[in-house]
Amino acid sequence: MSAAIRLLAGKTAAITGGTTGIGRAITLEYLRQGANVAVNHLGLSKDEPLRMSLIEEAARLSKEAPAGAPTGQLLELAGDVTDPKTGEQLVAQAVERWGQLDIFVANAGIFKASSFLDIEKEMFDTSFRVNVNGAFYACQAAARQMVAQGKGGSIIGISSISALLGGGQQVHYTPTKAALLSMTQSMAIALAKDKIRVNALLPGTIHTQLADNDMANEEKRKYLEHRIPWGRVGKPEDLAGPAVFLATDKMSGFVTGAQLLVDGGIFLSGQGKAVLNTTDEPRSFTRGRLSRGKGLRRTTGCLTCRRRRVKCDEVKPRCGGCTRKKARCEYAKIQAGTKTSPARDATTPKSPTFEQQEDQSRELSANDIHMPSGEHVLPIESPQPEETVNIDNGDEGRHANTQIIQSPQNSLGSHGDYGNRTYPHLDSIVYGLPSPAQLPYHPMSMAYGSSPDASLTLKWLDLLLGDAAINYGPLPEPFPDPGGTNIFGNSAIQSPTTLGDNSVSHTGDYIARLCEPHTIEPRVETRNAYIRERIASGEDQVREKDQVWQALEPINLQTQELILFRHFTDHISQWMDLFEPQKPFGSLVPHLALHNVGLMNAILALSARHLDIMNRDTPTYAAGFRPTQDDTIGYYYKTLHYCQEAMQYDGYKTSLELLASAFIISAYEMLDGSNTDWEKHLKGVFWIQRSQTIHGHSDGLRQAVWWAWLCQDVWAAFREKRRPFTFWRPNRPLADLNPSELAARAVYNFAHVVRFCARDDASNTPDYVAVKTQEADLLSRQLDYWASYLTSEFQPLPIVASGAEKNPFPQVWVQPPFFAVAMQVYYCSRILLDLHRPCSGGYEEYLGKQRILKRWAGIVCRIAKALNDHASSVLSSQCVFIAGMVVEDPEQRSAILDILDTCSRRAGWPGYSLGRELKEIWRD
Repeated sequence: MSAAIRLLAGKTAAITGGTTGIGRAITLEYLRQGANVAVNHLGLSKDEPLRMSLIEEAARLSKEAPAGAPTGQLLELAGDVTDPKTGEQLVAQAVERWGQLDIFVANAGIFKASSFLDIEKEMFDTSFRVNVNGAFYACQAAARQMVAQGKGGSIIGISSISALLGGGQQVHYTPTKAALLSMTQSMAIALAKDKIRVNALLPGTIHTQLADNDMANEEKRKYLEHRIPWGRVGKPEDLAGPAVFLATDKMSGFVTGAQLLVDGGIFLSGQGKAVLNTTDEPRSFTRGRLSRGKGLRRTTGCLTCRRRRVKCDEVKPRCGGCTRKKARCEYAKIQAGTKTSPARDATTPKSPTFEQQEDQSRELSANDIHMPSGEHVLPIESPQPEETVNIDNGDEGRHANTQIIQSPQNSLGSHGDYGNRTYPHLDSIVYGLPSPAQLPYHPMSMAYGSSPDASLTLKWLDLLLGDAAINYGPLPEPFPDPGGTNIFGNSAIQSPTTLGDNSVSHTGDYIARLCEPHTIEPRVETRNAYIRERIASGEDQVREKDQVWQALEPINLQTQELILFRHFTDHISQWMDLFEPQKPFGSLVPHLALHNVGLMNAILALSARHLDIMNRDTPTYAAGFRPTQDDTIGYYYKTLHYCQEAMQYDGYKTSLELLASAFIISAYEMLDGSNTDWEKHLKGVFWIQRSQTIHGHSDGLRQAVWWAWLCQDVWAAFREKRRPFTFWRPNRPLADLNPSELAARAVYNFAHVVRFCARDDASNTPDYVAVKTQEADLLSRQLDYWASYLTSEFQPLPIVASGAEKNPFPQVWVQPPFFAVAMQVYYCSRILLDLHRPCSGGYEEYLGKQRILKRWAGIVCRIAKALNDHASSVLSSQCVFIAGMVVEDPEQRSAILDILDTCSRRAGWPGYSLGRELKEIWRD
């Protein structure tokens, strides 16, 4: 490559342990490629020559660089990486000097070979402090800086082939490198949403200054080279090229969570174990001629001394050598009828090839759990606490456990091998996401962009545009409206909208003054997602190219738009925020919409549609105002226009604004009443969430969107008799959940039950009845386990009895309402599970099941009678509908129809009549 081509020109890198060995080689190569590099070192006096030589080498590279293609600059800083401040100072110095941080290499590490039995506590603890803690602190400091910059970045961890294989002299070292490898993979998942790539380099046998003594021994060097397919020991410079590759966006822009072996092929050849899995005693290398002493005879001496090639005094039952070493002493058993040649055994050594094969066979037998790197075997994880069902015969205490084992290898809803009667497909509805590479993307999704975010998000947009064209005709060109919000009106792309005479400004001087301090103060650093989403950044004053989709000034709304805006904030957001105590749809989303035209138009479209279908109980602030279908479609089209234009900016594709817009559009389809369109839009939101690894523990608005989406998806899946889309698995046990989180978990359990009830082909499942019965038993225990953690908030409160003489459903009052809805969802899960459980008994079992179903249905309806709020009306009406399916008493059926009608008037949902559908079910 020409010296004039600098792959890392303009980039800034920071490297720990950058003055020696691998770190030094990477530092010099980064300088050659035009990157400015800040290196960390311990500052020891013995390393001073290395530090000075690095500075001199950097100066030489700079002097020899051709005109117009300068090399990078060098900055060095002393410090111990076990101190978190060292990593922070290294990053801060780099940013202070060059203005940014693009690349970080966690290279610092220590190793000193030692026998397992001789490892002292200090040696073991120091290995972890430097190799694991030091890497964590430094990587965290670098990641925080990269996230704050908002431009992505690359983090590289220098692990080792030792992370994949054990070593007799490395018991204190191999677990640290395995930890670093695992850490990089977890960081890759955590930082993917911020476009920060995290990868690991796994060097094999590398000749650094730590290996000078070994390499000086020619026999040992030849021994190592013989086991490496490439035919030589690696050099630090062999790591420099791969480090440049992983640092270069154009070369590895889609590579994250990867582990790149740089070992000359030793791991794939199977020789890695022979190199690493040495015995507790250091291997001795001589001139190649074995001693002819008594201890080396093949038929005399104990087996331990013969393996160690030391003289054995043959004292029985324990020889002197084994007594001194406190080693196990064994003698070979001589079988009758066998003849040996002592002279030959004593004087003729086995060929090196045979000895190597023998060593390998012993090692393979002891380490046969290792798989070639080409085969990735998912570990069988122990059940999460919430997946451990506490049940015992006659004892429902919490301490007897029946485990539900999951099979992560199976896809959602797949069936395993039933021949062994273990029914491995009886797993949860959702699965963990060990790495982005294991996400089950469909091939067609990659046609939409160069990244998962781009492909799935653009696929969702194409779906919206196609449906809009089918339902409302071709998408028209936007016409600027001087008095309203245009496609990019009042955003950073276009000057603020000019207000007409009839328009009302959302912001006054007071609000402007109130907001002013937040735009000039630096961003507050916090790990709390809810706070981080709500604090304005000082960077808002200077927009990057991919941030111009946000408006600098709040959007000005006309009078009718203010009514719609308030209707969303006061009314619609309540049932979206049902299980979220922070209420982000009612608090954060409106503020986001004030600076995002697309989200604002989505809100206005949803509110207009909602007010249009409300027959009665119109809020007082909307009295006399009834938006038309043209108003609704107009706002909807403006949303689509905005999304089309904003998709050219990468920042928008992973923004909270897009996520909220997608869910609100899905809610729009829910109100519209078309099951097919709604299902497609739910899948679209699922694509966006999957591309960003958003789930029920994401925190902040992302978490709120996921739970609100799940509430929609499980209802749509129930009506369509399909499986829910989600495949997420919670990683927090029930014991760690607060009451609000426990209430939300009821919906997650309901999703399990809906999956169980989904339409499937019994002919494709051997022993179908046995399989479904066992699956139903497991789900029943899962529901029992959830109920065992219910707190006092889920218990009924006293309430004045109804004055009616005959009330089919006396009220059961549970407060706050979302705890009441959680109990309704729980009993509906019970109802659906029993309705779809195979019934193998006779008429008595049938009657018993009917009594239980009616009792559960009664509880659902009694809770619904006491609810009178907007937030719970949507989900509560769904539960009442399910409960009504098993009710036979005419008076109770009439009461259920009244409850559904009341919920519909209060919530303005659905646009169709659930009562009419329930009558059809009763008629059938």
